[in-house]
Amino acid sequence: YEGEMRSVEEIFRRGAEQDLCNATTFTFIRNPWDRVRSAYNGKIATGRISVNNRTNMSFTEFVRFLGTQDPKEMNYHWRPVSQTCITTGWNRTFYDRVYKLEHGLNEQLGAAMQEIGWPLQEVEAANQKTDPSVDERRENFTSPTDLEYPMELADIVRRVYADDIRFGHYSFVSYA
Repeated sequence: YEGEMRSVEEIFRRGAEQDLCNATTFTFIRNPWDRVRSAYNGKIATGRISVNNRTNMSFTEFVRFLGTQDPKEMNYHWRPVSQTCITTGWNRTFYDRVYKLEHGLNEQLGAAMQEIGWPLQEVEAANQKTDPSVDERRENFTSPTDLEYPMELADIVRRVYADDIRFGHYSFVSYA
């Protein structure tokens, strides 16, 4: 089966459940502050997804809303990785590899494909960093004029995505 992609359903149908114990496991993560900003820019600001029955929400309102949401109930575009991929707790998944999108999607995807034994083929994604610089991140989270205090939005993300930040060894003030 090496290098062959099979669904979990197919593995069970063949009676080869033990193969799952030997499978290479990996996940992709992204800096939570950059992920929240990207979700806002791509989904909320464009009106593609409404939040709390609103389609015209400011970035500040969006981050404050995230601070009130149960992470388990969040839209998958901004749900913490720790909820989706079970990266924390007594039943956490241990991953063989953790790929960070801010290290370049093309490189990370290529490395994952090589890891599981697939022939490396051209990946359509652009081979460039897709995340903002630290200065851009600071500007995004501290420049809105309606903040209660300068680091309000950064602190909300730090609280909501605490497990993701620990799992990925992230910091608001450094890039990776």
